[in-house]
Amino acid sequence: MDEFAARLKAVTRTSFLFLSACFLGWALFPAYKEIFAGLVIGAAASLINALHLAWKINRIGDAAARQTKRRPTLGYLTRACIGLLAVIISTRTFHFDLVSTIAGLFLAPLATLLLGVAANARKGNGHPARERGDKKHGSSETNDSP
Repeated sequence: MDEFAARLKAVTRTSFLFLSACFLGWALFPAYKEIFAGLVIGAAASLINALHLAWKINRIGDAAARQTKRRPTLGYLTRACIGLLAVIISTRTFHFDLVSTIAGLFLAPLATLLLGVAANARKGNGHPARERGDKKHGSSETNDSP
């Protein structure tokens, strides 16, 4: 679980960095206030969804370790409602840009994907073929000599 916590911490830091950049853009470019504000609301909801999903995954891991009969779920409905709430707040309450709010909702999953790929590339030492069970370089299964 140490790797899981480290990746969650990296996603959280990335999200806060993105939120800081959006707030800075909001302050420096007032003409694009609606776009930056929509990104802020979407990214905040995305971070909340990522933290909620991490909490649910930890609960599922604990339930599996205890071998309980009741199966916990990942809480898709809750995460969908958080995304819907972000869109409603962004468009109905503050009249921010809908497209930028939806784009902000993809921040945490995209950051998780990219940070995970980067971590696996660093750990893999550049030999992805060995993960599929291929033979080491230079060895052969058949002997071609007569």
